Amino acid sequence: MESSESSPAVVEFPAAGAWRVARRASPGSFAELTPQDAALPNAGNRFDVLGGGVLYAATRLEGCYAETLARFRPSPKVLAAIRSDDGYMNAGSVPADWRERRCKFEIKCLDPLPFLDVEDPRTHTYLTSQMAAVLVSLGVNTPLDVASLRGANRMLTRAIAQWAYGATDEQDLPVYSGIRYKSRLGDWECWAIFQGTELDFGPSQSLEPDDITLASTAAQFGLVIH
Repeated sequence: MESSESSPAVVEFPAAGAWRVARRASPGSFAELTPQDAALPNAGNRFDVLGGGVLYAATRLEGCYAETLARFRPSPKVLAAIRSDDGYMNAGSVPADWRERRCKFEIKCLDPLPFLDVEDPRTHTYLTSQMAAVLVSLGVNTPLDVASLRGANRMLTRAIAQWAYGATDEQDLPVYSGIRYKSRLGDWECWAIFQGTELDFGPSQSLEPDDITLASTAAQFGLVIH
């Protein structure tokens, strides 16, 4: 769906659906933001909102794997320590327990509203104007761009998500079903789906050690799946 220059850019959720990797115990649970985490720039998730839930998915399975495996990447400090040691330590191992506790499945949105596209410059221009006072309060004194939207300050991205979550039309009805964004880890298209969007979940599948997509995605980060 196209938007005019005076409006933010929007896109439709893929008709073919997207992928989600989640804990087996609660695969369809929405992330909920606490007031305590909302006040911290590095807590919670990137597009969480107060007063509502957000479900995260990626168009390609590789995107899901990348987002969930990123925490296992060894830091420069760890790598430097390993290389200065006379012995050998295996860094970047993903334990079998992590894989066994999770599943993958496809997800579809049923008759969703448009998704706000925060990768589009039109959206940056629109939100810079509409959210000017909020941005200043967060210390953002330059126009929004891709760098700021993919930055580490989650208070900024959550403020944008809160704006989109609360946006309504003339009939006081929600305008967006969520947010379309790109992963900070690579060129993967991701989706933050707002609670209230009707969803259809496909059958869950185990994460097997011989999953080629899982192994190849892990290898990009120097990780080994067990």
